[in-house]
Amino acid sequence: MKSAASRTSRPVSGSTGNPRSRAAAFRREFREWRASLPTALERDTLLMPDVVAEDTVAEAARYLGADMPETYAERLASKAEYLYGRHAAFHRSLKGSGNHAPAQLRVYFRHWLCAWLKRERPALHRRLPWEYALGHRPPPSPPPSPPHSFGGSPKWARHAA
Repeated sequence: MKSAASRTSRPVSGSTGNPRSRAAAFRREFREWRASLPTALERDTLLMPDVVAEDTVAEAARYLGADMPETYAERLASKAEYLYGRHAAFHRSLKGSGNHAPAQLRVYFRHWLCAWLKRERPALHRRLPWEYALGHRPPPSPPPSPPHSFGGSPKWARHAA
């Protein structure tokens, strides 16, 4: 059987066995780690926009059953990092109280992704539900596949001849 001394957690580097000093050391290490994060968005909110962006692009790709350009996730994360320091409303929406920041960031990402699809890949944009542009999650069932061309002229044109 282990003794009580061997079951205690080992102290954080530079701290004594005192619980208060251990807690202070943890807080200090956390502040140092947080300060080392690369962008202000990550430092302030602890969100990782690149991970959220990749997940949002993968969500749209799964729903549409199509491959998305690899640059979309990078563009989404870059836009969020850029706007965080320059747009007060965007900053406030991600810094608000509660645990809504990841969901709010995903709303922005869905909106921006929908706009880019409309401009760059209109066929895919037409298959997205209208609510996706408002930041809503797509429904679980995939959209129907686009109609196949049967060749020839439409039925109404053949009867006119």
